[in-house]
Amino acid sequence: MTAFFGTFTNKIDSKGRLSVPAPFRAVIQARGRTSVAIHPSLFEACLEGAGYDRFEKLLGDVTDGFVPTARDEAAELIMEDLRDLPFDGEGRIVLPGEFIAKAALKDQASFVGRGWKFQIWEPSALAALRQEKLRRVAATLKSGAP
Repeated sequence: MTAFFGTFTNKIDSKGRLSVPAPFRAVIQARGRTSVAIHPSLFEACLEGAGYDRFEKLLGDVTDGFVPTARDEAAELIMEDLRDLPFDGEGRIVLPGEFIAKAALKDQASFVGRGWKFQIWEPSALAALRQEKLRRVAATLKSGAP
């Protein structure tokens, strides 16, 4: 398995521990990693994650210059908040408190696969986002627009 797909909802315990879904762990472990790299999304009320290799590639694409481009600045913002969170023996990670607050997580979190990355959402916020996406897709398909 090389991509993150599917949706899984898991409990967050009082210490901020959260089980990473087994299929997502398999993707990360297939890349030789024993941790997951997560950062708050720049544009949505969620967290984004992948194996740390994704972020190493991001660094490789950043220009080493005195005047950063907008793309470089986006990478810098991501790297400022990025955390490499190791799996414990049960496949859990410990989310930092500021990450829990950013995504408005309480006692549950929904992991949603996005191909080369995954996101972690508060379950009702993910449900609302999904409904909005379904509405937009249906409107676009009904109008015949590409």
